[in-house]
Amino acid sequence: MARSRSTFGKLQRDQAKRAKAKAKQEDRLARREDRATTDPGAPRPAEDQSALLEQFARLHDDLADGRISLEDFELRQEELRSRLRVD
Repeated sequence: MARSRSTFGKLQRDQAKRAKAKAKQEDRLARREDRATTDPGAPRPAEDQSALLEQFARLHDDLADGRISLEDFELRQEELRSRLRVD
């Protein structure tokens, strides 16, 4: 006796399952890569710490001279602090 063919509906379901599994796998890989780049414990590239300190000094001078607002100062200061490495 000959084996019956799969129905069109079954083929569609199988394709949908494979597509969903592939999308899930790609999503997992993307999240894993994202975590690797934003992991706080991961080593960051070396940055010139003296240049960061000079930027801090200029930022404070800009605030004192009124060239930037307090809000901009706080935003830039937080960004510089996140890049600063404390040993």
